[in-house]
Amino acid sequence: MYMEDHHHYVGLETRDVLLGYTKRTDGGSDYPEDSFNMALYIGDDIKNVHAHQNALAMEIGIDPDNWVLPVQKHGGNIRAVSKQDAGTNIRGLTDSLHNVDGIYTYDRDLLLTMNFADCVPVYMWSRKNSFTALAHAGWRGTSHNITGSLAKKYDGDLRDLEVVVGVSINGSCYTVDDKVINALRAAGLPADAVNEHDEGYDLDLKAVNRHQAIMAGVSPDSVHVTEIGTEDLDRFFSFRLEAGETGRALAFIGRKSENDQR
Repeated sequence: MYMEDHHHYVGLETRDVLLGYTKRTDGGSDYPEDSFNMALYIGDDIKNVHAHQNALAMEIGIDPDNWVLPVQKHGGNIRAVSKQDAGTNIRGLTDSLHNVDGIYTYDRDLLLTMNFADCVPVYMWSRKNSFTALAHAGWRGTSHNITGSLAKKYDGDLRDLEVVVGVSINGSCYTVDDKVINALRAAGLPADAVNEHDEGYDLDLKAVNRHQAIMAGVSPDSVHVTEIGTEDLDRFFSFRLEAGETGRALAFIGRKSENDQR
């Protein structure tokens, strides 16, 4: 599936699903200057983040009061969320939804969101009902098989699911060591996801998460991988390439009410 370029994000909108990943440009933050940071936890002025949230909300047509954001910890914990969770951790961080790297819902008019700056966002939805899900899959989350585990939260036939493996750092720019490779082996590490060389291993985390979705039962034809990478520093934040001195993107997915679909 092709992600179209919009003002503040790249994404996809069908009649039933809206998903995207925000860009770094045309914002008010100093992470770096004039960037569109979407994270509350990196020391940015909260007013900047709120302004960026409002700008994105205007563009996608879903108010921030209807967004939900877990506090991620690079683990494998997954939680169901509902419209009762709307607004959690959006305008300010709370004690709710901590240590959660996968969320899913059957409610419409609820935008699932997470912060990213290299890790893999994995978006899921059902063609048969309103199941919608989002995972934050860095190498640690991937070692917990978070994509496969999230897919299995679906209450129907996994062949009904569509999965998009989104914008994240590509393998040619992601060199890791034996510790990372060994941690991933137990969760399923396809040979074509690893390129060994003198400096270590170039790791294609997108390919690993695609493999995990398929191993869980999703049809291979329904798992779509974007070629877009966070190494494109003109458009995206990269924690690795910018040595941690950068902002965070927002990955999001949601489904509008049937009477509000474009």
